[in-house]
Amino acid sequence: MQYIIVQPEGILSSPQRAALISRELYCITRPVHLQRPDEAQFNVFGVIHHADGRAALVVDTHYIIPVHPLATLERLVCLFPELTDAERLTLQQLVFTSSEFPFGHIVPSTTTVRDKAYMEADGWFPSDEV
Repeated sequence: MQYIIVQPEGILSSPQRAALISRELYCITRPVHLQRPDEAQFNVFGVIHHADGRAALVVDTHYIIPVHPLATLERLVCLFPELTDAERLTLQQLVFTSSEFPFGHIVPSTTTVRDKAYMEADGWFPSDEV
């Protein structure tokens, strides 16, 4: 497992932004207007929560995301205001010219992917010992 700690941005808290990112990744596979009612809560990655209020996506950078021909990226891109114009263009080209792509190919350059050892040391998995 790998982890991406999601920072708050604008009016979105860390947990809100993490949940929205995971949801929008799902919407690349199946746009909202094509989803069944039971898909309304579907996401690509899980989210874990730290006692201090931060949230992190539990990711697999090799996970293949299928691209629906009617997928749009506006909402996903809005969740990453730190993207450079070049990164935004690369993301759009990758999604619009591919039938699928590995998640790791769209992780912004400003994002650090963490391993379990880092997360344990940072207190994400509290000890069950009393």
